[in-house]
Amino acid sequence: MIRLREWVFSANSFMAAMLALYISLIIGLERPFWAMATVYIVSQPLTGTVRSKAIYRFGGTLIGGAAAIWLVPTMANAPVLLSISLALWVCACQFLSLLDRTPRSYLFMLAGYTAALIGFPSVDHPDQIFQIALLRAQEIGVGVLCASLMHTLFFPRSVSAVLEAKLAAISSDAQAWIVSALSGHILPRNAPQRRSIAADITELHMLATHIPYDTEAQRPTRAAIAALQDRLMLLVPLISAIEDRVQSLKQADGLTSDVQALLDETRAWVEMDRRDDPLALRAAIIRLGSETPITGWANLLAHNLLARLTELIDLLRLSRELSASLSKPASTLSPDARALVSQRIVRPLHLDYGMALLSTAATFAAIVGTCLFWILTGWPEGSIAPMIAAVMCCFFATLDDPTTAQRGFLTWTVISLPLIALYQFAVLPMVHGFVMLGVVLAPPLLLMGVLLPLPKWYIRIMPLAMGFTTGLALTNTFSADFASFANANFAQVVGVAGAIFATRLLRVVGPQTIARRVLKACWRELATIADARSRVSAGEWTGLMLDRVQLLAPRLSGASTHDRLAAADALRDLRTGLNLLVLKELDDAEIATLLDAVSGHFAALEHSESLKPSSALRERIDTVLAEPRPIGALVALTGLRRNLFPDAAPPQFEPTI
Repeated sequence: MIRLREWVFSANSFMAAMLALYISLIIGLERPFWAMATVYIVSQPLTGTVRSKAIYRFGGTLIGGAAAIWLVPTMANAPVLLSISLALWVCACQFLSLLDRTPRSYLFMLAGYTAALIGFPSVDHPDQIFQIALLRAQEIGVGVLCASLMHTLFFPRSVSAVLEAKLAAISSDAQAWIVSALSGHILPRNAPQRRSIAADITELHMLATHIPYDTEAQRPTRAAIAALQDRLMLLVPLISAIEDRVQSLKQADGLTSDVQALLDETRAWVEMDRRDDPLALRAAIIRLGSETPITGWANLLAHNLLARLTELIDLLRLSRELSASLSKPASTLSPDARALVSQRIVRPLHLDYGMALLSTAATFAAIVGTCLFWILTGWPEGSIAPMIAAVMCCFFATLDDPTTAQRGFLTWTVISLPLIALYQFAVLPMVHGFVMLGVVLAPPLLLMGVLLPLPKWYIRIMPLAMGFTTGLALTNTFSADFASFANANFAQVVGVAGAIFATRLLRVVGPQTIARRVLKACWRELATIADARSRVSAGEWTGLMLDRVQLLAPRLSGASTHDRLAAADALRDLRTGLNLLVLKELDDAEIATLLDAVSGHFAALEHSESLKPSSALRERIDTVLAEPRPIGALVALTGLRRNLFPDAAPPQFEPTI
């Protein structure tokens, strides 16, 4: 449904595009249509994202222009070598953008294909490369400045408001999941709360990168958002663990009336959504813990559950305080919350170097292949093909199958051709003056602008808008040449076709292949954590694994019930890693030997995904559990056994401290 918000966005984008075109024409830029196209490329529903994307686009343009100035004159007499050099530059920038995985990656992507957009058309006149790069930077600069100005001055939409709405959604999902877990129910793995919360937390991190560019005077700091995100991340494995422990106690007949009463009291506090410290609830947990002996599997599960409930109270209290105080000075926070805000924690995201290299290989093949076609045919407009191939490969490199989006881009680019031809040869020759130009351009551009911010339409309207704004080729001296029009657009088709062919040949993988790679990275790192080679913190491990959870969720949804992927549980792997991190801190020879065995299991699992933990490993855990140890070690060992052997029978022992 199209709302007033979309019409405001469209009006702002159109005014910015006309302003950019007018300024470019007045100051005599060679390709003013690029300034107009840039407006639609950088325009986003949120003002902060427009301004950040504008900065990244302009910065990437400057870097790409500098690379073209360096490469083209040096190799102008060796066209094949120049083609390879420009392709390598595009690939290097694309590789960096794929490893960044934040909005900042746009800067690297622009730096890559801008060099192609400037470099390839300059091959025949390398002496003019500096002027061409300068004009390109000016055109992009005018476009991003006008887009930022219009979306800031007229009905700006704050990133902070969207961030607050996202926080409310995360809190609602988390609360529903907590209440379900404390009530003794297990949410299905495809339940909305479980499926969306990890993705929402990752999106929260992405939104936070735009906060410095927001228009709100009172906006949260990135440090405060990062502290809140840390608390929310830790909630996910904690809720999952509580859910598992409650079910385990039911199966072991250990869910006593005292434990049930404590669960009910905790659930009531959660549902009240209060931020104060529940001292009476804490006292009840401590009392029950002191009254519960460390004897038997059921009692160990109860102690594990009590430890998790204490952590839940702390995390909820701090996350609620941080959420309510995001836009307030740090001095209003409690000492615990202030300490969290002052921390600087690296939040790693999942990186797949192999897939990044595969993507760059496809990009290299597409660019070099279209360049060879251009060189061998001597086609005057052939330089457009490698330019478009570079753009197509970079745009969709993050998708499992980029060819689907590339074909869609090609389809909607072709759909734009009749409209461009109508304007080029029928409408524009009758236009006299800029005002009339704006009037005749308004209907298609306003309609495109209304659909552009809608997610389901973006992938269709963006190529349509780009094709229309650049295909008109508006300059100070208008001329309609059908031969040039046909050649240029055919070259675009060749470029997209080259990108599709190279991507299909070298890059396309199925979603389950990506899921396997993500899971194997989890298992590889669990092996590393267990054998003490890893120095990752609990917060870093949780952030990394939650990112993987949201990467896996859509890809595992289509796995066959007989597929090992269908049984994969990244949240269980996350909890396993947290247990291992606790055990690593203990100076205990038997636990160290156990960790070596766990490391061996996950190292073997990476190479044989159907492998299950051996009974010998379970017996070793039971042996270590049966001996006197600190309660913290027993809690972690209990969690480790539940995570590795969720369906195993309870151990038979009577451990004592």
